[in-house]
Amino acid sequence: MKLTTTVKNLFSDSKRQRQLDALLVQKHQRLYRLAYAWCHQSSQAEDLVQETMLKALESHKDLHRLEHLDAWLSKIMHNQFLDNMRFNRRWQWADTEEIDYFYTESCSETRLIEQQTSECLCAAMSKLPFEQREAISLVDLEGFSYQEIADITSTPIGTVMSRISRGRENLVKYMKQIEKGNRKIVPLRRH
Repeated sequence: MKLTTTVKNLFSDSKRQRQLDALLVQKHQRLYRLAYAWCHQSSQAEDLVQETMLKALESHKDLHRLEHLDAWLSKIMHNQFLDNMRFNRRWQWADTEEIDYFYTESCSETRLIEQQTSECLCAAMSKLPFEQREAISLVDLEGFSYQEIADITSTPIGTVMSRISRGRENLVKYMKQIEKGNRKIVPLRRH
């Protein structure tokens, strides 16, 4: 009787592990997008996603329901990002303006406007304090509720709401500053 129970548990754990593996593969792009929103460097974002996946696989027993996978993964990535920030305090990141990665491409006016708006938004997001950037990306990019964000970041819901409000105000302010200082920006057409 005990051997049968052990074998059943082994196979059910194996089935759950396969389900989790398949879900993690599906969540990779979402996690990368969130990680990039937080750190604004593709290699650092990819490393953060890999570390998150590894921690998720190591602690898969802590996930009680697969319906909570997005919030659980975001919580792991949040903690991992904070650990990385603490570890990397001694390093100083180069300003993105110092790195020449601009390339020219023939494109239509609409494509150019979209690209410049995206660059302006990314630059403005990078100027926000991490707490505001994190809260805005969790609510606006990932669609988490304020309560879920409070759980992910271990922060009171009022603080989350405040960070989102202040972050959005700062984001608008920074985007206007960037637009004024950037001659590449083409004003949007008025209809």
